[in-house]
Parts: sequence; C-alpha cells; structure tokens
Amino acid sequence: MRDLELEEDCPALRESPYSVTSQKDPKYNCVAFAVGDTTQWWEDVRINGRRVKGYYWPPLGAEAAYTMQGWLRVFQVHGYVETDDRSLETEYEKIAIYGSPTIPEHVARQKATGVWTSKAGKGVDIEHTLEGLEGDLYGNVVKIMKRKCQDGKRVLE
Repeated sequence: MRDLELEEDCPALRESPYSVTSQKDPKYNCVAFAVGDTTQWWEDVRINGRRVKGYYWPPLGAEAAYTMQGWLRVFQVHGYVETDDRSLETEYEKIAIYGSPTIPEHVARQKATGVWTSKAGKGVDIEHTLEGLEGDLYGNVVKIMKRKCQDGKRVLE
C-alpha cells in the first residue's frame, strides 16, 4: 500500500521501496516509536513554562527538545551511543536521526531484518530505506545511534 500524501512530502519515497505498516494514529510520534512507546506523543510542549497535558518529554534538565543535543540525550538515557555504522549488526538496535547538525526533524529505527521503520508525524508507520525519507521535510540522516538488544530483542518486534 502506498501513501500518496507522504510521497508528496517525501518525494524520494517514489523512487525507493517502502511499505505502510499501520493505519494513521495521532497518539504517538517518531521519537516515541523509536523507543517503543505507542501510547503517547513525545514532545516538550510548554505554555508559560508549564508542560502541556497530553505530551511527554523525559525529565532531563536543561536539554531542549528541539535541539540535536536534546534528542541525543533522550536516546542516551535509553542506552544508545553514537556510531557511524549504518549497517545491520544483529546484536544491536539502531536509530537514525534526520535533520540538520543542530535541529532534529525525524527519527527511524532499524528492524532485525535490516529495514528501517518510522512513524510519519500523526500519520502512518512505514518501513523504508534511509534515503527514502531524506529531502526537504526531514533533512538528511545526520546521526546514527545504537544500543545492545535487550534480552536479544528489539523494541516493538
């Protein structure tokens, strides 16, 4: 199944293999999906310094949710470390952060098959290549992180 709206936002998908793996679901976003949480939207939304109900962001201190350092810290808290290796390493689960060197826009995680998967905003979950999502909307892959599989398993698999 194709998602023409997503292809409009990410034209590289038209030339890249991808598949839709879920219905649209606004409950969670790409950050939540990357760490295995499909129950809440992970974003640091505040009004007058107070967190807005319905959004979750780990209590990390001064790290900003809209900076690369803030996202790196979230994933570090979940056991990830930076790497340059995009290949499949069976004993590790990996994530790829898209954006610019300072501003994160999207994150995908690698499945045990080696294919990448991610949540497209409030839309669908997809399996894709890393290059399939690169472009104006999400930017390019700027960081790869990995952590040991927990009990030999990856999140949501």
